[in-house]
Amino acid sequence: MDKFQTENIEFPYGEIEICLAFSSSKEKNQVRKEWFAKLPHYYRGKTMVRVTLPMAEKEKNLTDVLEVIDKAFEIIISKKKQDDGYDPQKLKATLSQLGKELQETDLWKLNDKYENILRQEAIEKRLQERAIREQSDEEKKKFVYDLRFMYYLPNVDKFYFSPYENRFRERILEKLREKKFRLPNYTHLYIMISDTFENSLYHAIRAENWFVYGIAVLENFADYPAKQEIEKQRIVFDLIKQGLNDIAKIDKLDAKILKEALDEVEQKIFNRKQGKTELPNA
Repeated sequence: MDKFQTENIEFPYGEIEICLAFSSSKEKNQVRKEWFAKLPHYYRGKTMVRVTLPMAEKEKNLTDVLEVIDKAFEIIISKKKQDDGYDPQKLKATLSQLGKELQETDLWKLNDKYENILRQEAIEKRLQERAIREQSDEEKKKFVYDLRFMYYLPNVDKFYFSPYENRFRERILEKLREKKFRLPNYTHLYIMISDTFENSLYHAIRAENWFVYGIAVLENFADYPAKQEIEKQRIVFDLIKQGLNDIAKIDKLDAKILKEALDEVEQKIFNRKQGKTELPNA
């Protein structure tokens, strides 16, 4: 899109999607076979267009990719409405020039450049969403329905924090319900964990209004497997606590009830008075 902006090529929509559909000789789904036979398919919505192209095999090199792009834009141009502002010939010339420039470009560096740009844009969007939530004073009417523990950490599998993440969140969720902890316009609380605040924020994609993310950070996550079990429990509990406090602070939830709930669960789990830890049951 940068190239189009440089050439002052303006589309009447903000997004262009090029989708590739692959068919297999072993395909047994008759409906899909019939759908595939009707490709290519063009769809235009209010803010976007989508072109779905049939593919015999995956692209092997840049030339293949450029051919796919050209085919997609040929369809887009053929569907151009009279009041669409761009010049088809200028668009074709720009695509041709772009292909030549890409052939002479280090694509790995270019990919890194745009990944970083998209990442920063996503993080900024999340920060703006948090700022809007901080300014809201919506009445807290809803009860919490679910509490989830999620994480994006390099080379970490889905059982990294097992069994403690599920057992602790279930106890905390039960206590929050018992105390009628109220929320504004959502019912699901997600805790997003990564090794930095920015990484956690980047992965906290809020696609719907019925859930919200709380951010938690575990910098030295690689040390976790070597910890004693009591240390692992403390780390997991503190991550959930960190994420819930983040949500409560931003959305101005009842901090007193949240603290009471967390303290009671913590006392039950770690059993401080007796100087021992109660291992949570399944």
